[in-house]
Amino acid sequence: MRAVPLLLLAAAVAACQGGRGQTDATPHAEEISHTDLATYVDPRIGSFPPGFTSPGAALPHGLVAAGPDTEGPFNYGGYSVNNLFITGFSQTHMSAGVYQGGQIPLMPISGQPSEADLSDWGWPSALPFYASNFNKLSEQAEPGYYRVDLLRYAARAEITATQRAALHRYTWQPAGQPGVVLEPSRDLKGHHPATLHYRSDGVISGRVDTRSPDHSVYFALRSDTPYTLHTPAGEALAAGAQLEGENLMVVLRPQASTLQLKIGLSYVDEAGALNNLDQEMPHWDFQRIRDQARATWNQELARIQVTGAPNARLRSFYTALYRSLKFPNLLSDVDGRYRLEDVVRQDQDHPRYTQFSLWDSYRGHSALLAEIVPQRFRDMVMSMVEYAEVAGQLPRWQLANRNPGYMSGDPAVMFVGEAWCRGLLDAAQREKAWAALLATVTPRDEALARGYLPSAQPNNLFEAISGNGREAGTTLEYGLADFALAAMARARGDDAVYQQRLAQSLNYRNLLDPQSGWIRPRDDNGAWATPFQPEYAHGFQEGTSWQYSWLAQHDYAGLFAGMNAVGNVEQRLDTFFGAPLNQLPLLWPAVQNQITLFGIVYLGNQYAPGNEHDLQAPYAYNYLGAPHKTQIAARAAASLYTDTALGMPGNDDLGALSGWLVWTMLGVYPINPGLPHFVIGSPEFASAVLKRPTGDFLIAREHDGYISAAQLDDASLVSASFVLPRGASTLSLQTSQQVTHAFDALPPSISTHPIEAFGCIQ
Repeated sequence: MRAVPLLLLAAAVAACQGGRGQTDATPHAEEISHTDLATYVDPRIGSFPPGFTSPGAALPHGLVAAGPDTEGPFNYGGYSVNNLFITGFSQTHMSAGVYQGGQIPLMPISGQPSEADLSDWGWPSALPFYASNFNKLSEQAEPGYYRVDLLRYAARAEITATQRAALHRYTWQPAGQPGVVLEPSRDLKGHHPATLHYRSDGVISGRVDTRSPDHSVYFALRSDTPYTLHTPAGEALAAGAQLEGENLMVVLRPQASTLQLKIGLSYVDEAGALNNLDQEMPHWDFQRIRDQARATWNQELARIQVTGAPNARLRSFYTALYRSLKFPNLLSDVDGRYRLEDVVRQDQDHPRYTQFSLWDSYRGHSALLAEIVPQRFRDMVMSMVEYAEVAGQLPRWQLANRNPGYMSGDPAVMFVGEAWCRGLLDAAQREKAWAALLATVTPRDEALARGYLPSAQPNNLFEAISGNGREAGTTLEYGLADFALAAMARARGDDAVYQQRLAQSLNYRNLLDPQSGWIRPRDDNGAWATPFQPEYAHGFQEGTSWQYSWLAQHDYAGLFAGMNAVGNVEQRLDTFFGAPLNQLPLLWPAVQNQITLFGIVYLGNQYAPGNEHDLQAPYAYNYLGAPHKTQIAARAAASLYTDTALGMPGNDDLGALSGWLVWTMLGVYPINPGLPHFVIGSPEFASAVLKRPTGDFLIAREHDGYISAAQLDDASLVSASFVLPRGASTLSLQTSQQVTHAFDALPPSISTHPIEAFGCIQ
């Protein structure tokens, strides 16, 4: 899902880069310590637009992600390294393409704060007058910890976190009047109704009712030192005071120049927030919590261990793995309570999760979680299945306890498939999942009765070029979901559903224009959209036929046969990737990506690695018998991910781009969403081990070069693809400095192979 970022020059952040790319102070990969992999993580990577990553403190999949917010204006993740002011330190952050998060901001100040906000004068995000400039050289960001100095107030802010709570430590120089602004009504989107209760025991609790989608975030805050509570005008509030409003702000006045505040969150109620806080932070030892956070991250990062790459690439890789493991996020409290829509339930046996960026994450991120944290992924899947029991269908893009339904298709089907087809669900869970799957896909069958979703004819050339509707692209998205569902139906033994969904998975054929060889919208009478060029955006969401025509990877053989009847598919892909210029790593891919405004404006024939709809396209060459071109294209796209603030080609969409990068750098990619079927790319490491509960998966490469042969355990691969075994296994790759004929066959397509070839467990 895309934002609308600014085109900014790299030079604008040369003096304030967020990565450590200028030096190689850490050891080479051969000397890497797998006990402190957090050394290779820089949370500031990708914090220049449109990356929208947050450098704040969080634990893996934590409900809380506390960190700084800056002034924007395109601050969808809350923080941009090129900004000059910090507006507060809020407790929730997401790397999404729209404003999300930023709830319950705290801001250390000195003196009296101004209640004014620039959003009152048209600023596109909430920007309070009490914002402070900050010393970028003082910033320190690491997994589970963040620090910065605020120049306006001569104050230092430090933050660390547990899963559902954050600990803030503020230190002021002796002069001045220390205070902390708590503004619960403000988040990244603006101002919302909020309540606050100043309890007699000194706890401050309350909630904000944020909008789009409507949901409530509850909080509870404790201080380690006595304080008084005031209105912005300085009026003291008595214990027991209760406040509400859409511009709710109070100021804590501590009786010391160092203050620690711990704040817990909940999506259930204030009692849940306070219980989360007290259970997860029973003490005030900041360093202990910080050390525990780092230890937790080291344990998580060690799930993939690599050797044989420059330090800069290690930083890109492990930071991508770090971002992949931040999402989805916990929904349930420590007592097992959680809220779905307006229903509160409780279960202490399994945690519940939310923040599912499904349209984005099904392209590699979900497969990564299914492999390295399978039991956790199972709980995520069953969280969505339970949401369907309450809301009627699986979410498309779940946020907190709601489903705003961003983007298109039925991507949750593939998310469920990643667990189903790996055997992660027991019989009872499969039955619940099956009911949720059918409830999700059945309602759109009538709309697909023609074999595609019809698009209205464009009214004029401008509309054809600029775009209207999304029906052609959504037809392809539904096809991927139906293919994953067909595989599950086959494994379940439901032949009727298998046949129906398999047929619908091939609906791309009804949009494959025999005259042009491109996916082309059609209206409800069957007429092709006119005028049409593959560069036109009509009928596609955030893209054109150039990007979407590769979105039928379960049947590339059939798709390419139709394309080849008109034009040469390999030449089209060469044009798409800018070959041979794409053999210039970083330079040409960056040019292509910026032409699209990081995946927003499509007026040409360029690959757009800053958006998700064509992430699989580099691997299409494998299906044309040209795996060396896949290796070139994949390596070129991965080169955009550097270890600097500019190190992401688009916004991460809750780990989607990061998941793609992890697989691409490992040298394999889950080409068929929902199934454990992989194709081979270009590994950047001499060796990589995925530590899995069912057995390690080792990828071993001779040296950097073109793949000349491959073996999975003791069997030679006849194509550049394989089904990933569930037990311990080894992929051995031989390489050559010259292009060689590495494989005798093409990877499976459903028009040439049975569905069992894609690996869904029976």
